[in-house]
Amino acid sequence: MSFKSFFNDKVKKLDWLDVALIKWSCIAFGVILALLIPALTEISIWWFVAIAIFLAIRPIYRSYIKQ
Repeated sequence: MSFKSFFNDKVKKLDWLDVALIKWSCIAFGVILALLIPALTEISIWWFVAIAIFLAIRPIYRSYIKQ
């Protein structure tokens, strides 16, 4: 079993609640990281906006544009 097929099989077992909990745990991790490293809170909001847009390009393309 390859690395990719192993994780594809694991992800197929997840339902919407599991995915939502993973997202919230990532948000919590980000908050903890910001509390531990205060310099992160001093970064301009526009850097975070640019990163969010950059990270959203591929999922939006694959979900809505690609046939």
